[in-house]
Amino acid sequence: MARAGKYSTSLKTKMILLIGTVVAFLMMVTSLSILFQWRTLMVGHQRHNSESLTAAISLTLSDAFIYSRAEGPQTEELLEQSIENYLNAIPTIKYIAVVDERDRILAHSDPQQYNKPVSDELWKTTSAPQSLATAIYESPPYGWIIETVLPLRVAGKQRGVLRIGYDAQPLRSDIQRLFFLLLSLTTGVTLITLALLYFIVDRVTQSLSLLVVAIDKTELETEMEIHLPKQNDEIGFLMERFQLLRQRLYQSKQQLITAQRQIYHAERLASIGRLASGVAHEINNPLNGIRSCLYAIGREPENHEQAKSYIALIDEGVTYIEFVVKKLLGFARQQVPAMDDVNLNDVITNVTRLLDFKIRQKGVILQLRLDPRLPLIQADSQLLSEVVMNLVANSVDAVDFDGHIIVETDRASETTVSFRVTDDGTGIAKSDLPRIFDPFFTTKGPKEGTGLGLSVSLGIVETHGGTISVESELNEGTTFTVLLPIGVSH
Repeated sequence: MARAGKYSTSLKTKMILLIGTVVAFLMMVTSLSILFQWRTLMVGHQRHNSESLTAAISLTLSDAFIYSRAEGPQTEELLEQSIENYLNAIPTIKYIAVVDERDRILAHSDPQQYNKPVSDELWKTTSAPQSLATAIYESPPYGWIIETVLPLRVAGKQRGVLRIGYDAQPLRSDIQRLFFLLLSLTTGVTLITLALLYFIVDRVTQSLSLLVVAIDKTELETEMEIHLPKQNDEIGFLMERFQLLRQRLYQSKQQLITAQRQIYHAERLASIGRLASGVAHEINNPLNGIRSCLYAIGREPENHEQAKSYIALIDEGVTYIEFVVKKLLGFARQQVPAMDDVNLNDVITNVTRLLDFKIRQKGVILQLRLDPRLPLIQADSQLLSEVVMNLVANSVDAVDFDGHIIVETDRASETTVSFRVTDDGTGIAKSDLPRIFDPFFTTKGPKEGTGLGLSVSLGIVETHGGTISVESELNEGTTFTVLLPIGVSH
């Protein structure tokens, strides 16, 4: 299964172990149940045959027993002859014994047992039962036997006991063969079930593996089509829903990008509002100069030398106004981010020129400490200008009259550059620091800020693969630090 190295136990192994264990347990329980039932039937059948045969033999031996008791010990040979006849006629009989009422052996198939008392070690059944009794046990001299004991009655009184032992080894062998047969059958069925289970689970996990591969290949940047096999089961339903989820995620991504661009544009328009007075001042000064030049030309139209110099001044003023307007339109225009080689120092210089009037109006002392050896970075200059605009404008708002602001750049590492904006303003309370990058969060008064500046700046920096952090102490000042990657081309 794909990426199986990350799993301590695969789903396939878990399913096979679980279901295989359940199947093996059920098969074992079923086999044992069948074995015990068959054993009970076989033993019961053998017991019934033994008891029936014993009852039949007892009829003949009862007559010999009565005759031997009536005629005396000299007639006991008749009883022993009857026992020998049955032993020869029925090979399954191991022994036959006739015991008197005092538990002494009157006749036995083994002559050495004659006239001995009944031993509990030899016979496990009751020595003098009141009715037919049967027991199965292992006898040291005979092995496994089925012993039946039947009382011999004379004139309604019990005068002795007939004991017959039948060979139980064939029955035991049959039960053992049945056990091994069921064991083999259980093992075979279990192995076949596990093989089928492995095949089924393998197909299921292969489908899941394809789904995992599709998930790994999913990218929200492009709506790449992923082909998955169609199945008319729960896995197929899951794959179908995954395809729909991918489409919804891609659509949501596009909607999020559109909303983000709209937020950037809205914040840019808000920044233009903050720039309005400075831009008006930047345009008003050259316009006044142009008006003065035109007035002077109008008074002395014949003075061509003077007119020529004034026209050059007018052209310079118009060029400067065009420069300011282009910068303003650059902030106001909503455009697709365009990554290019950017000089961060130039971006900062251009932005601070637009804020120059607001800075001078408040008497702020702005210092630029820009590293001239700073490498170019891959970035969108308009979006970086927005970040610089927000950070510097926030510092201008935070400091008092004659406050100090320092903007500096340097190479932070082999792969990153940084710029910092430091002021000695009011600072930020520690309770507000975790929220300053939240959209619409602001500590300024009404109509003084949208609360989007830092949120938009964070989004722009992260889009460029960078980070932005802040250090601040209340009433002591604030430092914003932006780290940006240089890019693979540098």
